[in-house]
Amino acid sequence: MTRTAPPSPGPALLAPGTRGPVLAISAGIGMHAFNDLAISASIPVAMEALGALPMLPLVYALFFIGVVAGGVTSAEIRTRIGARATALGAASVFLMGMLLTATAPSGLAFAVGRALQGFSDGVIAALCYALIPQLFAASIVARVFAVEATVWALAAALGPLTGGYATEHAGWPLAMLTGLPLALTFLVTAALILPARAADSFVIKRRTPLRPVALCLAGAGILALPSALPQTPAAALGLPAGLLLIALALWLDRRKPRPRFFPSEAFTLTPMGAGTWLIFLMPVAQSVSSIFTALCTRAIFGLSTVLTGWVVVTMALNWSLWAMVAGRLPAQRRLAALRFAPALQIAGAACVGAGFVTATLPLVLLGQSLSGAAFGFSWGPANQLIMEAAPEAERPRTASFMPTVQTMGFATGAGLFGWIAGATGLVPGLASGTPALPLAALWGVATLTACAALLAARRLHSADGPQPDAPPPGPQPAA
Repeated sequence: MTRTAPPSPGPALLAPGTRGPVLAISAGIGMHAFNDLAISASIPVAMEALGALPMLPLVYALFFIGVVAGGVTSAEIRTRIGARATALGAASVFLMGMLLTATAPSGLAFAVGRALQGFSDGVIAALCYALIPQLFAASIVARVFAVEATVWALAAALGPLTGGYATEHAGWPLAMLTGLPLALTFLVTAALILPARAADSFVIKRRTPLRPVALCLAGAGILALPSALPQTPAAALGLPAGLLLIALALWLDRRKPRPRFFPSEAFTLTPMGAGTWLIFLMPVAQSVSSIFTALCTRAIFGLSTVLTGWVVVTMALNWSLWAMVAGRLPAQRRLAALRFAPALQIAGAACVGAGFVTATLPLVLLGQSLSGAAFGFSWGPANQLIMEAAPEAERPRTASFMPTVQTMGFATGAGLFGWIAGATGLVPGLASGTPALPLAALWGVATLTACAALLAARRLHSADGPQPDAPPPGPQPAA
């Protein structure tokens, strides 16, 4: 009797035809992760040295807006010039931004450098995730995503040590260059591995309508106004104006025949629409910690740059840890965790704010850990449910749209909390030792925003019953 051979598990990740693409994708994603996490505690040091500490929220806002711009245009750029040229061009822009931040003579020049890095990050991240189904057999795609999650975990572990050591012993300009080896690795591997335009299956004749993209980018740019002009009361109008332009882009896109740019149910009251609200609102709430945790930790607790970096990345480490736990849960428990996860963010934001107001470092660490757990338990299941709720024809576009929604949330939060910090006098309050009111305002608004995310999670959970088990996509914590 003949025996049936067991099904092939697919090629190994280090097989001759696979290890090159794994290295290229990991270098691209790792470049973004390591650069952000390594310099997260060094950016306030740089801005203070440049005499531009009040511009700190603007630095983050321009970076996030750059990521949005890169993310929404990545597919169009690739359509026109191919994956290899897109990667090489974006990597070159990234290196220019890195050099500008390391040699910046002023806070504005530093902010422009971060904007260039943000744009290239957005292009590269969207390109790398879009290339995974093309470069790898379907049987190992889940393992590739697991590798990228590991890349994030390693960046979170090694980044603060590298950047903090460089800042303390060689100065902040050198810390801005700690991501250079990964950037050069991506540049070389992209040139050798990624397909040129003639061999790129993504290159198509029908192109994305550009009017919705232009409106979306204009809206993202206007979101920076509150953080650019924090002392101007009217600057707060930049938030509704920017979001209104983005909503107009969505509306115009839905009126057009195919091809469309946005998924048809994004930001509606359907389960998929609730999912987009969730992955927008949670980053809005988290952005206050992304921007101000390093600054407040140094000012209130007097920690070194290395230790400040570890406080900052506590959130990212917990994101990666609990994302791996969530990926191993049965479907029903994973959905229950998704329903509960934003409540962890509510508690986390409240703990971080209370920890800074009362100068209690363990409370800050607890809040950072709870916020990381909230993202770890919700991000993979939410993205999975959104993909399953999307029509079959829209799933590729939906997959590329989700990282843009996440970053749009961080950009919106940077504008909002930058304006609140300027209006309440956070920087002068930290200098004089009286920051309680601005701290309470900042993290209080973050807590309320997390409550809105909880409502969205409850709506997403009400989608059509249990879902099949599947590994979540790799986490993308913002420092």
